[in-house]
Amino acid sequence: MLKWSRPDLAFITENSEILRSVKRAGSDTAPANIFLLAPKYDTQTAAQDRAVFRYYNGSKPNRRGYGFPIAPEPSDLPALIETLYRDANERGVPLEFCLCDERQKAALDSVCTIDWKCTEDDSDYIYKKESLASLAGKKLHRKRNHINNFMRVYDDVRYSPISRENKADAVKAAELWLKERENADADELAEFECIKLAADNIDTLGLVGGMLYVGSEPAAMTIASHITAQTVDVHYEKSYGEYAENGGFTVINRLFAESLPEECDLINREEDMGIEGLRAAKESYFPAFKLKKYYGVCRC
Repeated sequence: MLKWSRPDLAFITENSEILRSVKRAGSDTAPANIFLLAPKYDTQTAAQDRAVFRYYNGSKPNRRGYGFPIAPEPSDLPALIETLYRDANERGVPLEFCLCDERQKAALDSVCTIDWKCTEDDSDYIYKKESLASLAGKKLHRKRNHINNFMRVYDDVRYSPISRENKADAVKAAELWLKERENADADELAEFECIKLAADNIDTLGLVGGMLYVGSEPAAMTIASHITAQTVDVHYEKSYGEYAENGGFTVINRLFAESLPEECDLINREEDMGIEGLRAAKESYFPAFKLKKYYGVCRC
């Protein structure tokens, strides 16, 4: 049986080489997400044979089961699946998988038989960096209007990369966003706790992002991390009050995209979780593609 435990910072650090060997764009493989979202999905991790294994104990089938093993390529997938098969038998749980993309699904199909299911709520929205940085073309003219409006309304607008020096401002922006939700639900409260945890561990988790200021006041924030050198994953993005009404979300989105290094080509803005307003917001930026995620139980 694998030795499972809740992923802590020590686990992320000790296994950073393996975790950063990923050649996929999925948000679930971002080391920061493995750590930050562990309480939400009761995630357990284990490391063995130069691979990191994940098990999700979510309340729904699409967040329950093993994640695709994370290992440097090429890896011996049949051996890794055999490890999970034995683990599932010893623990008395089904050999089921979740959060698998198309390529991972195909790889698993080559070694076992799985009854796959898919929900659009799980699909990651992937954008070309150039698209979000330039907002060029007729489809995105409204976004350019939002930015122009923000710049007309406010003087002394500036952007600063997120760091240990301004992490308190990121938390402040998120706190002011939360205060606007008089009846904040459990997910929103948990998200705020994750933002504080992320801010406290910017360097250890390798987080990037930025702050939008109007004068000395934080107007918006974003926190992200690199899944690969070519793909960055946006974990949190917040604005509030009149700043949000006047285009704060659009401004921080564009300025962060502009700040990314040349080799970074894709921006993953994660799933919409079936929330209609969030889905509409993500669709309004016209993603280059959606990365579907599958879940299912093995019949082997």
